[in-house]
Amino acid sequence: MPILNYDLVNALINLTPESTLAEARKKRLNTTENTQAAFEAIFSAPSTQLTGDVKFLLARCVAEQTGSPALADFYHQLLAQRSPALDTPALKAATKYVETLVSHPKQTHYQLIHSLIESGWNEQDIILLAQLVTFVTYQARLIEGLKLLHDASATSNQAEPITAGPWNNHPLTHQGRPSPVAFTQEQLGWEAWLQARDKHSLTADEAQVMKKFGQLNSEYFLLLAHHSNILEIRTMIDRDIFYTANGLPRWEREFAAAVVSKVNGCIYCASVHARKASQYAKDRQTDVARLLATPAGDVLANGYDARLTAITDLAASLSATPIQATPQHVNTLRQLGLTELELLDLIQSTAFFSWANRLMLSLGEPFEVTQDKE
Repeated sequence: MPILNYDLVNALINLTPESTLAEARKKRLNTTENTQAAFEAIFSAPSTQLTGDVKFLLARCVAEQTGSPALADFYHQLLAQRSPALDTPALKAATKYVETLVSHPKQTHYQLIHSLIESGWNEQDIILLAQLVTFVTYQARLIEGLKLLHDASATSNQAEPITAGPWNNHPLTHQGRPSPVAFTQEQLGWEAWLQARDKHSLTADEAQVMKKFGQLNSEYFLLLAHHSNILEIRTMIDRDIFYTANGLPRWEREFAAAVVSKVNGCIYCASVHARKASQYAKDRQTDVARLLATPAGDVLANGYDARLTAITDLAASLSATPIQATPQHVNTLRQLGLTELELLDLIQSTAFFSWANRLMLSLGEPFEVTQDKE
């Protein structure tokens, strides 16, 4: 049962049908429609621990921490003066998990998941909690980014440049595999901290969808398949953002995803999308390598040409918590000739990886694939 019968993102940014941005969003209709579908699927999914009011309260907290007042107010209104207490052991564990995941995603670790299990959470509810939190961080960045596109005339103070975040320095994973301690374009494995679904337990329809998207042999996707409908919707958003024609060149979309991964310290996501950026634009491999080599604490938008510097600056600033992106970031890109569709692609690529990084970082960890395991 849909919660709303309209586009929440359009409603919160007061987007008029005749605007240039509305026309651009029509060209990315699958993302527009499936973002609404993901919202409805996550907030209507049944759960023992996550009642409707608890979902809305946690979503409001996520939106506030992320830096989207409009979205926080929306979830506050859905609470309708009801404010459930988060003082049970299960919800206290959830609150700690949420606060860490939103503001310091790289600091999520196995023990946070173990605490959820110890306090009574089952795997299906933990996956739903992770999808709820990470989706709202995407939703908040999408809304705030599109607000900048819709009205970049507002004045703002000069934002501080965003730096690379910390990343893993533990040599072994929870299961004892060798763990990457530096960003790389090499292919990595990923192990879950929860029990993924056995692919033989999938229904025929679930298996067919996952096979179509090449997900049947992935522990990560089989873990997310505890809520297979949400996984399918999320995958369709991913494909529309990164695989559509025209708009922002695909290598720049992939580069933006790698920028977000550097902000959040997600070595696994960076390895995948830096590798794709290098494949799509072989003449820019030096830029990709420079991004991955940026030390923690160093400015990310540094050493590139004007266009790539501005792309990196916006992607990093929109990925900061709270959000630091300003009208000036958008105006600079417009002055460099980016079209509305290119800007939309950049905002959506960046926002989506808030969702992707946080799922990967909070449900498991990467490991190095040695030759004898390939």
